[in-house]
Amino acid sequence: MALSTFKELFQLYYTRHALVKLKCPANVKYWGTVYGEKWFDVCISDISSELIQQWVDERGTTSKSAATRAVNQMGAIFNWGMKRGYCSANPCVGVERFLLPKRDRFMFPTEIQRMKPVLAKQPQLIHDLVWIFLLTGARKANVLEMEWQEIDLDLRLWRIPPEKFKNGESHLVPLVDQAAEILKRRKENSDSPYVFPGVPGQWLKDPKRAWVKVKEQSQIKNLRMHDLRRTTGSYMAIAGEGQYVIGKLLGHRDPRSTAIYAKLNLGPVRKALDSVQETYSNQ
Repeated sequence: MALSTFKELFQLYYTRHALVKLKCPANVKYWGTVYGEKWFDVCISDISSELIQQWVDERGTTSKSAATRAVNQMGAIFNWGMKRGYCSANPCVGVERFLLPKRDRFMFPTEIQRMKPVLAKQPQLIHDLVWIFLLTGARKANVLEMEWQEIDLDLRLWRIPPEKFKNGESHLVPLVDQAAEILKRRKENSDSPYVFPGVPGQWLKDPKRAWVKVKEQSQIKNLRMHDLRRTTGSYMAIAGEGQYVIGKLLGHRDPRSTAIYAKLNLGPVRKALDSVQETYSNQ
């Protein structure tokens, strides 16, 4: 199948790959909305690494992270096209990206304490949602799409099915007492198959406005909903748990994904520093 413009390749990628295999096809649609005007009418054969590099550099003056994400998505589209014979090369290969620091933001105890009374005044749905994030360490999409058929309150387990989980395998999340109590109360008052229902027959979509309101009233800045997941992993590390246990809860297949938490396990470092302090005191 011969293609002419990048728009044709993008539409095939979106309909045959993003909508069928990706958990968040909306991200691809967003790319087309924001960046499509730049590339849709350009012939595939005319898109060069030089043109893309110039585009990335220009985008980087506004947002380095957005520029890197944009070219990564474009590269994924070309890679898919190459596998299916729609194009012969990926012009994104070799394009210099911006080096972005890994995000390590998590909530401090003072922030959690400020958020508690704020959550108590929110609608029950939002109150319960945020606490389930913090008590399970689960990904945002998995919590929002949680169904009652995945929950066993007797065993206190949440089984996320493979079609919903990132690595394509089922994942078990133990439910601590507080999480189990929240879910038990919600189930007693639920007539939906979803734990956090939105419009009839659907789960709650991304509650951005409610989250912004909670943050503002709690006087917390630079905190994303995904950071709640990182908060859970961070406090496990601070408590001295090893990377295997943290990775087991978070469902990390690659140990490198859990490595970011290693720096928070400061128990041995603190003990060593205490000995230094004792040495100083004895001088």
